Amino acid sequence: MILAASFVVLVVACTSSSGDTTTTAGLQPQATTTAPVVSTTVAPVTTTTEAPDGFGGGVTIGVDFPSETLNPFSPDAFGIHMYGNLVWATVYDIDPDTWDRIPDVIEAMPSKSDGITVNDDGTMTVMYKIVDQAMWSDGEPITGADLALTAEAMRDMAVAGEGGVDPVMATVIGTEADSKSASITFSEPTLAFEDALWIILPSHALEGVDLVDGTDGTEWPSGGPFVLEGEANFDELRFVRNENYWKSVDGRALPYLDAVTILATTEPGSQGDEPVSPIGAFVAHVVDVAPIPPVPLEYDHIESAVTEGAEFHYVPTPIIEHLTFNFSDARFETNPDSVNEFIDFRRALAASINRPQILDETGVAWFPETPGMLIPVGESVWSVYEVGIAQIPELPEGATSTLGTTCEGDSRYRIKDALEPAFTAAGVMYEPECLDSSVFFGETIVEGTYDIGMWAWVSDGGYASQLRVLELFDPRSVPPEEGFFDGGNYGRWGSGGTANNSTVRFSEIVDEAKATLDPVAFFDLVREAEAILATELPIIPLSSRGSGLAIWPDAVTGVTANGSRSTFTWNIELWQRPGK
Repeated sequence: MILAASFVVLVVACTSSSGDTTTTAGLQPQATTTAPVVSTTVAPVTTTTEAPDGFGGGVTIGVDFPSETLNPFSPDAFGIHMYGNLVWATVYDIDPDTWDRIPDVIEAMPSKSDGITVNDDGTMTVMYKIVDQAMWSDGEPITGADLALTAEAMRDMAVAGEGGVDPVMATVIGTEADSKSASITFSEPTLAFEDALWIILPSHALEGVDLVDGTDGTEWPSGGPFVLEGEANFDELRFVRNENYWKSVDGRALPYLDAVTILATTEPGSQGDEPVSPIGAFVAHVVDVAPIPPVPLEYDHIESAVTEGAEFHYVPTPIIEHLTFNFSDARFETNPDSVNEFIDFRRALAASINRPQILDETGVAWFPETPGMLIPVGESVWSVYEVGIAQIPELPEGATSTLGTTCEGDSRYRIKDALEPAFTAAGVMYEPECLDSSVFFGETIVEGTYDIGMWAWVSDGGYASQLRVLELFDPRSVPPEEGFFDGGNYGRWGSGGTANNSTVRFSEIVDEAKATLDPVAFFDLVREAEAILATELPIIPLSSRGSGLAIWPDAVTGVTANGSRSTFTWNIELWQRPGK
């Protein structure tokens, strides 16, 4: 079973968002279900929430491995948004249900406030307005100069090829600023900027600082609800209330809590006390909140904790596991009997994959709802294939499919075997193949020698994310000669007899989406592109990976799980100890 039947799992529903659904797209090397999942919509807590009775107290968050920095641009910065939300001044947060952008330090998102101007020379100027009350923990106001410096610093990092910055920031060609506003000029119009410029740095504290390798960010003044207390010990970081935090609810200053501790849990007696899953510390009430992957070995522990009153929230993330068809001639090196060019085969396979059954039988706790590759939340055009077994198409004798994937992870290993009935129903002999990650991502995909591949893309529905995924499937694009993460049309869609009016139109959509500054027109183009992908099937999305979060509600309230990169600490200023 996907989840143990005897405890309740709270699932945050992904609802349709109106207008555009915004986020950053990165790259990463994933009938009726019988799983007894109780689906409960958990509404996001916002700054309009009725204020609790009072303030005070502390909360401890358990993690399986400590961060090594609070600097968002450090090479070690992967996954530190959970920490950073306590101290960073962010341009926006991400809504946990819709993945829309919520203005934070700024008054409004530029695309929704007439903040974008296309100049006579074809450049684009974007106006940001800082909230009047916003200030740093040292009492200095957060200014337009801070935002302008951030844009310039991100431009320099993007030009240098630093991976922690969206490439669109390399197109910044000028900035102007005053006390509470900044104008950023880009060399060409694009909506991708709105996802790329997501943080504000304290310019008065960063003169001469190397933002990539020269600081861990612990010495910067805080722009968030808490400040770091004492010397940084990343095994156990303690944050206390930022007395100069500028947000309030009903005239009452935030945050509600006095302190937050982030503890890297350890197993007593283990070699070097290496960090381990926080589930043990959570069950023992050592920590109050803990991100916990929903893997089978944790189920009994979660069940016992839920019996005692704990909550376990499980929400989808932007990581979309999928099958990609390869249409290049190089695939015949792996499978001389490949029939990927037959669209009837691809459609039969899409209609034969029973996602809930596969995940149920394998015990993989991912989300079986068919996501979109471009629109990962809300209604999906891919649902047309959730209709059961398709009619077996007419294929050449000996038709075979060879599925290549990485098998170091237990989930893919089990899913590859569970896919066999779907391929059989689609009329082919099925041959799964396990490859080492370095070979699969470094050679097989890049060189196009796979037949059908299974891996994951990350797409959270933002402008930059959607544009990047559009480019990944643009039939005009080609993969780089080396380097999987450099992007490209890895399925070679448009070759092998798959070129048609739809592939031509898809490339036109890519160009139109890059050029438009109208959010409504942009989203219309994305929906059209998603429909083409679902009709032509160069790819089949399988499921969304999930993110688990355990909470003791008698210790803390106001926690809302968030599967986006904002993570569950996105609204930590509103967390509260019950009864305080």
